[in-house]
Amino acid sequence: MPRPFTSLAPLMIACLLLARSSWADTKPVAPIVAATGPRSVFVDQPDFGKDPFFPRSSRRPKVVQRTTDVEPTRAVVPDFIVLKGISVLKERKLAIINYYTAAEGEEFSLKFNGQVVKVKCVEIKDRSVIVSVNGATKEIPLREGF
Repeated sequence: MPRPFTSLAPLMIACLLLARSSWADTKPVAPIVAATGPRSVFVDQPDFGKDPFFPRSSRRPKVVQRTTDVEPTRAVVPDFIVLKGISVLKERKLAIINYYTAAEGEEFSLKFNGQVVKVKCVEIKDRSVIVSVNGATKEIPLREGF
């Protein structure tokens, strides 16, 4: 009776020889190197570009602009403030300024072309009114014909 593994022995030896010969033909693999791309360069010049971390950044010093030859602007009462009329009621004077009725000492806000100003009626005279806007005072006369 033949042995069961004896017929497979030549086949196994052939497989081992083939496998070993294929290992011998392989070339060594080069080690894997991380790819390197171009490096970013950050230009930190105050006159070039914007600070991406503004306003919390402390890298650049705060620029203080000093102007010595420029006069400070004076507060001016805007020209759009017009006295429309004066009313006297039981010895109490009221002035109509741009369609707003105000008594002496009263403050109110006027809007004109997106500009909001705080107006204070300082004194009401017979034919004019004195108003104060941002610390500047001006006497506004009643329009002609009234």
